[in-house]
Amino acid sequence: MSIVAILIIVAVIIAIEVPLMLRKKLIKELWVFSFLLLLGTFFSLIYVMNITISDPLAWMVFIYKPVADMVNAWLS
Repeated sequence: MSIVAILIIVAVIIAIEVPLMLRKKLIKELWVFSFLLLLGTFFSLIYVMNITISDPLAWMVFIYKPVADMVNAWLS
């Protein structure tokens, strides 16, 4: 039910905003609006479906830890 509600809200936002932006020929703003709306919809759906996303800090540690260990080995 929540997924349907989110999709209905997104459809209403699109129905209201997109024609106005197209009428005013705000193409760049439309691209940014679309990207942010898509991102918000994606994260809303993930939240409603109780899907866990790993912490971004864990990804950064995973990427930079080998480099940090290598630099520490060189410096010691």
